Amino acid sequence: MKTIRGITYLVAVNLMLFLPIVEADIPMPPIPIEPIYFEPPVVEASQQQKQLNCIELDNTIRYLHPYRYTYKDSFYDDTTNTMAVTLITVDSVPIVGGLLGLGYLTYSSMVEEKENRRMLNVEQQISMMQQLKAELHCFE
Repeated sequence: MKTIRGITYLVAVNLMLFLPIVEADIPMPPIPIEPIYFEPPVVEASQQQKQLNCIELDNTIRYLHPYRYTYKDSFYDDTTNTMAVTLITVDSVPIVGGLLGLGYLTYSSMVEEKENRRMLNVEQQISMMQQLKAELHCFE
């Protein structure tokens, strides 16, 4: 009985070692694969922006400053988030309250993500304007 197991083992090892490796040619689906994390686009200055002088660049930066900040409450300060979590955990009919709570929390996180992307875009615009100011030697 041991010799049959030993022979089976040797045959299996020889097959694995000496048979050519066959790679399956699996076609990729036609679905575009997006990156997992958001990659902000690099902001390039347009010709119109390159024509601005130092004072106009300062004014543009000054007008962009209020958009750098979020006016949405944070997760823990938003009372609607508290109500949604309460609906999820305390509701006696978990299908109705749970779905409403999860729906609102999903909506809230999507709004926060949109807000973060907007603020990042404004920050990049301001950085680009400051780079233009540096190229014009406005700081001297």
